[in-house]
Amino acid sequence: MPASLPFVSWEALGRNAAPLLDNVHAVVIAGHDPVAAASFALGIARVHGSTRRVAIADLVGEVGPLQALVISEEAHGISDSFLYGVSLNKIAQPLEGSGNVFLMPSGTESVANETVYRNDRWRKLAAGFQQVGALLLVVAVPNTPGFAELCGFVGTVFPMGDPAPETPPGVPVIAAPKRTPPEVERVVAKARAVGSEDNGSRRNRLIAVAMLTIALALMVGILWPSIASRLPESVSRVLPGASTATRADTNSADSPRLTTPPAAVEPPAAGDSITVNPTPAPSASAARSLVANPADSASAAAYAVYLFSASSRETAIPEPRVQSLPAVAITPVILDGDSVQWFRVTVGASVDEAGATALLARLRTARILGQASGTIRRMPFAFRLEEGLSVEAAPRIIADYDKRGITAYALKQDDGRVSLFTGAHETVEQAAFLADSLRTQGVKAVLVYRTGRAF
Repeated sequence: MPASLPFVSWEALGRNAAPLLDNVHAVVIAGHDPVAAASFALGIARVHGSTRRVAIADLVGEVGPLQALVISEEAHGISDSFLYGVSLNKIAQPLEGSGNVFLMPSGTESVANETVYRNDRWRKLAAGFQQVGALLLVVAVPNTPGFAELCGFVGTVFPMGDPAPETPPGVPVIAAPKRTPPEVERVVAKARAVGSEDNGSRRNRLIAVAMLTIALALMVGILWPSIASRLPESVSRVLPGASTATRADTNSADSPRLTTPPAAVEPPAAGDSITVNPTPAPSASAARSLVANPADSASAAAYAVYLFSASSRETAIPEPRVQSLPAVAITPVILDGDSVQWFRVTVGASVDEAGATALLARLRTARILGQASGTIRRMPFAFRLEEGLSVEAAPRIIADYDKRGITAYALKQDDGRVSLFTGAHETVEQAAFLADSLRTQGVKAVLVYRTGRAF
């Protein structure tokens, strides 16, 4: 993400990156361009402000994008609190138009100094935000003395900009999504141009296409008997409308039926992230035909707990405590109207919402999630990789898939055997992104309503 992008673009990029912080309660936003970093933090704050309290700490010094939104003219800020003991509750100011987002301004003295940055008080602040399920965004200057200690106290750092600043060793890093490739941007621009056509031009084009389609249909209808009579018998059997003479001696029970083949998928090489090539969404009827087990829709293990999203498979791999939970899925998705690929992390597979709610409560009680983190999602669709496995064989095969870049999880079926799945999707259309990337690898998998129970 180049540092030359305009202010509004950095805020928009912050909005896009906000899902990366769904499971985070305190983070240092660090960039060589303070204005860009502040705008980026503001975009994140506006998204998270709809679900929890967010505070932005200005450790740059009256940076424009934040200062312009402060309602009060009160001058006290971080420097006054850390140097002279002014209460943080007194310096926090609501941002105009963001009732749940607050700014802790820099204050009456310089805030970008070692005394403020290298202050253990940040550790206590970060712990307090985690305890109440809120989010602390600390906008800081990377080259300031004490920056490494600040990142260690806060617990996480989000480097942004191009080039992004170096991060202190040992501090967890949140990686920003890569900029959309130029070829994708060209496709998006073309789609927007088509979408901006006036109604008259669009109507004329549709009329012309419709007339051409009708003319072709009439021509094919007239010539069809002649065409069908010349087709090989093996072809004419499966074509609707073939001549009666061609099919007269064909028993319907012996005729092959055209079915939609399951999506073929192959795990990528170890360490590779999956590249998604978007395809047009199928119609509702076509979408239903893509699911191999429509009869299982009512008994699907549809409900899961959404944890967070990351910009790559590597950064989406959760901590060991989460990995030990049942049905952990890492699903590549394209979010609403976005052209950036994300990896969404969910856990659990319950046939009803109550089961997922109970799992979420256990995660919060065990402090694996904060009290405001995690949501229940209905995700009935997944790709089935294997079926009919023994309980003993499943872990070994899951490990094999993991080596090849696919996160597989096991669900026990009613007969006691185990099926392996990958992904967790809310709709068939959403599953198309994973289907495309997997299909190019050649691994056989089938889109299904996921069934079974975690064990």
